Amino acid sequence: MKLKVNKETIERLKKEIITAQRLNNLRLYKIARALLLISEGESIEKIANLFNVSVRTIFNWLERFMWERFSWLGWLHYKGRGRKAKITGDQKKKLYRIVKEGPEKYGFSCGLWNSAMILHVIENEFGVTYNVRYISQLLKSIGLSYQKAKFETDRVDDEEHRKKRGKWENETWPEILEKSTEMNGVILFTDEVSFAQWGSLAKTWAPKGKQPTVKTCGKRKGMKIFGAIEFKNGDFIYEECEGKFNGGSYMLFLEQILSKYSCPIFLIEDGAPYHGRKDVNKFKEKMEVEKRLFVYRLPSYSPDKNPIEKLWKNTKRDATHLKYFPTFDDLRTAVINAFKQYLEDAAKIICVMKKLRTQAGFA
Repeated sequence: MKLKVNKETIERLKKEIITAQRLNNLRLYKIARALLLISEGESIEKIANLFNVSVRTIFNWLERFMWERFSWLGWLHYKGRGRKAKITGDQKKKLYRIVKEGPEKYGFSCGLWNSAMILHVIENEFGVTYNVRYISQLLKSIGLSYQKAKFETDRVDDEEHRKKRGKWENETWPEILEKSTEMNGVILFTDEVSFAQWGSLAKTWAPKGKQPTVKTCGKRKGMKIFGAIEFKNGDFIYEECEGKFNGGSYMLFLEQILSKYSCPIFLIEDGAPYHGRKDVNKFKEKMEVEKRLFVYRLPSYSPDKNPIEKLWKNTKRDATHLKYFPTFDDLRTAVINAFKQYLEDAAKIICVMKKLRTQAGFA
């Protein structure tokens, strides 16, 4: 069949196609293009196959256009912009699962999602479209957010690794809490960190098209710190390491900790090689015999179990991110000023242990 239309109608249909492309409105584009093809004498069956719709749908479009003309197409300008929900609750749950599983699982070659890929998924899975600018709002409404990924060791899938973490959570940590209470001792989480003189980068607000820049001296020097935070009262202890982290410098830090407390100390450390050096272990054993120091080792690849890691992250956020340090002393001043705040306000320490303290009844 052929729809007989005048030249003015054909020109308006062409303008509707341009408008649909500008609005990224797939439904409007299909309808206007289908009507134009009918006016050119194209068969209904071929048009239906072209747009992957039924013949009945094409006839419905034609019938409605004949009755309502361009007022109907004008109304379609505002449909598909995300104002009205187009996918059902079950479809939103399916979209959530697809996004959560990652683009590679769906068949894309890259490892991160963007709005165009999400739009493709929605059209492919549910046969509907949205304005690409609405995609972020849709994803937020179903419990997703745009965020930076983090690395996670492949050991999380290892059964032995899971057992060790489970033992720490269900046996070792409760034992530390119980013994420290019985002996009226303190619990310390300890770790090492290095702050780079060349600074550190992070996300920030800035004018569109103007990527923020930060000066850097380019020097590969870093400020090395041993640190410990106390679980119950929020004490903070730190010591700068002049050379490399090693067994000797670690023992000096342990001696500093011992000089601060007269009660038993329950120390939690990670698996750094020098923590288990022969002379370090001998020192620990001597302190344990004297009931001064009891050391517990975290499971490997478990930085999430050590809350002082969060404190280091906060320190970099406040002291080094997007900052320029022309000299090493400038770096040291910035870091020490952040540490002074921790020493003056225990709440800044306690906040990084909030979950652990709540579980232990210290909230």
